[in-house]
Formats: sequence, C-alpha cells, structure tokens
Amino acid sequence: MIEFKLSEVLRDRGITMYQLSKATKVRPNTVSQWVNNEELRAEGKEVKSISVDVLNAFCRELRCTPNDLLHYVED
Repeated sequence: MIEFKLSEVLRDRGITMYQLSKATKVRPNTVSQWVNNEELRAEGKEVKSISVDVLNAFCRELRCTPNDLLHYVED
C-alpha cells in the first residue's frame, strides 16, 4: 500500500495546499486527495492512481524526490 507524505512535507515547509496548487497548477482537489488520503481510504475514496505529471510538478515545486512524498507499506 502506498502512503502519502505530502501533508508532512507541506507542514514542515510552511506551505498550504492552496499555495502548492497555485504554484503547480494542479487542481486543488487533487492536492487535497493526496493530503487527506488516509481519511479518504476509510470511505473508499482514496487515491486510485498517481499521475506522473502531478508527481513531477510536486517534486519540482517542493524540490524533493518521490521518496519524500510516497512511502510503501506492505498490505
């Protein structure tokens, strides 16, 4: 299972979801899904796929690697 660490990265850097959305031109809903994925999973609404374009935009803007944003945990 993939866990998203975007909320921690944003918190550590003092960046809001809105600021990230504006800077990357990624829809606010997509940013919110990445940040709130654990809560959404309980409702069956978790992120089902990851766009390479979105991942690239986040990494470029946050100056990080995919490993900073995603974590694999065995099911």
